[in-house]
Amino acid sequence: MRFQKFGHACVLVEDADARVLIDPGAFAQGWEELRDLTAVLVTHQHFDHLDVERLPGLLAANPDAVVYTDQASAGILAEDGIRAEGVAAGASLQLNGLSVEAIGVEHAVIHPDIPIIPNVGFLLGGRFFHPGDALTVPDRPIEILGAPTAAPWLKLWEAIDYVRAVAPRIAIPIHEKAAAFPQMYYQNMSKLSAESTAVEIIDDGEVREY
Repeated sequence: MRFQKFGHACVLVEDADARVLIDPGAFAQGWEELRDLTAVLVTHQHFDHLDVERLPGLLAANPDAVVYTDQASAGILAEDGIRAEGVAAGASLQLNGLSVEAIGVEHAVIHPDIPIIPNVGFLLGGRFFHPGDALTVPDRPIEILGAPTAAPWLKLWEAIDYVRAVAPRIAIPIHEKAAAFPQMYYQNMSKLSAESTAVEIIDDGEVREY
């Protein structure tokens, strides 16, 4: 499975014959240049995960790519003339030989006065789980976790305890652009995670295979 990170929560995953882009948001750069995409997955509607201004250009350059989002985001995109298929927890997809399962229901609480929106995480190939803006612990072993690092809804100890709870073999920090100095978060996550978990930092634009 091949990974390329474009910043924040935006990751390109390649496996089997599939090229799948997850959460092309406003804090990520370079994803709009991608071609030959199989699908675009969006966990929820927030602008740092879904850039509605740049997404149409990406889809025009990738006419065969199908967009799958949480159901609320599908409605928002429809208002802008963008076709997307809404999925909910439990949905299963097959994308050019790559299995994708939707796991999770709601965004984490930012503040009690802010309404909670839908958020669906995606498990790709039974190996890599991208939770979006939630601390969903799947009901099965996870080999590779996209680990949220810094956010208005997240404390450092929650980020670390989430990695401990999921207990992946590899944790890839994501959702870091909310921090001015994410290296501090990376260091603590690496130091305090279980010995069985390797924290692997992928820089923007860097490609890794696991």
